[in-house]
Amino acid sequence: MIGKPTRGLFSVLRIILGLVYLLPLMWIVLTSLKTSDQVLKDPNALLFNPTLATYQAVIGSGVGAIITSVEIAVCVTIVVLIVGVPAAFALSRRISPAWNRVIAIILAALLVLQMVPQPMTVIPLYSVLASWQLLGTLPGLILADIALLLPFAIMLLRPFVLAIPTALYEAAEIDGASAFQSFRRITVPMLSNGIVTVLSVVFISSWGEFVYAINFLPEGTVLPVSGLLAQQNSVYSSNWNGLMALAVLTSLPLLVVFIFSQRRLINGLSLGAVK
Repeated sequence: MIGKPTRGLFSVLRIILGLVYLLPLMWIVLTSLKTSDQVLKDPNALLFNPTLATYQAVIGSGVGAIITSVEIAVCVTIVVLIVGVPAAFALSRRISPAWNRVIAIILAALLVLQMVPQPMTVIPLYSVLASWQLLGTLPGLILADIALLLPFAIMLLRPFVLAIPTALYEAAEIDGASAFQSFRRITVPMLSNGIVTVLSVVFISSWGEFVYAINFLPEGTVLPVSGLLAQQNSVYSSNWNGLMALAVLTSLPLLVVFIFSQRRLINGLSLGAVK
């Protein structure tokens, strides 16, 4: 059992970690409620006259960016799950020694893909999207994000599939079920935690993706939230209160996703770490 001194130490550590995370968030919210003059005069002031003028000024562009990001994140998440769940199932079936070697090669390739820095993939993807006439379009950006996140999703889903008892598949095979029927009736229902985990991680990652959004969408289009936030800073000036107001607005959908999926997300990531 954990003694009282140890419990007290854990409580102190929780408070310290809470302050470490909450203080920057509090500073962001307070800055978003200030005017530009107040920010320039004393950016760290705690006593000031709050105003919603900054939110009123940025809400138009913020809503447009949120809509664009929702379109991107939802499309990317749906396609990644549709492709990733069957792929993880296939890469978890040890049918024969030859197929096991194929699985090892595919997993090694997926691991290598995760090691490639994202900026290095911009030029090849730029050429591919241009040849497909998708450069500068939202479908092209969605396709690039799918290519970025799909290997990660497959690697994350595979431990969930491996955690399903093989006896269930053997019983289904004895009953005459095909591989697709086993996948539909056993894997998908028992993979709910993994699907929610991947859904949350992919949605959040595609929501804040910056490199592809800046390079593959032309000027004049409604950028996602990551591109809009970057536009608030220039070489000559920085709109700090506008940047913080946009950060608060564009973080609200992510907060909703996290609130609804936090329990399964934590359990799922723990399972992935153990497996």
